[in-house]
Amino acid sequence: MSRKVKILLGVLIPIVVIAGGLGGFALWNYWPAVWSSAPPEMAFPIEDSNVIHILGGFREETHNGIDYGCNTSVNVLAWCKLRVTGIRTWFNERGGHWQTNVHLQYNWKYNFEICFEPWALNETYGNIQADAIAVKVGQIINQGEIIGLLLYQGSGTHIHFGMKENGNSICPYQFLNTEAKELFDTLWAIYGDGDICD
Repeated sequence: MSRKVKILLGVLIPIVVIAGGLGGFALWNYWPAVWSSAPPEMAFPIEDSNVIHILGGFREETHNGIDYGCNTSVNVLAWCKLRVTGIRTWFNERGGHWQTNVHLQYNWKYNFEICFEPWALNETYGNIQADAIAVKVGQIINQGEIIGLLLYQGSGTHIHFGMKENGNSICPYQFLNTEAKELFDTLWAIYGDGDICD
């Protein structure tokens, strides 16, 4: 083997190994939970429906999700098999509170953003909510597993449940399974106003 070939191999092999490692890491962290392109069939996302009320439905122009309010701390559960793709704690200037958003992916077509909004009015309480998130980026979670505990810190405490299809916000209600729809319909009849999906 000539000296030039040895040098070339000495340079190319580490590049290929590093690129392969980085590519594998990216695939491990961002590969979808499910290979099927079919939409998810979703269970109810709140562990104890007795402490839940519906604050608002999906409004195409003004509200890109469904808000589940609560009157005590409550676990948020995976409604189907999901991969966690991002977690962010930040100050929502519009609402005047801290919140933690969890981004999740079902397949290449459908993904979710769940906003834990405990009505934390300062960063300390915002960080306490962040610590109550039970999942990590890259993790695959199965239906019924705990995503996190929504901490009740004020009367505005709620979960904002957003769903996207090919990057466009859609109403999650239409993808609930039969049992989850019945439960949601019962709550909507008590607390809802107008159509669930508008």
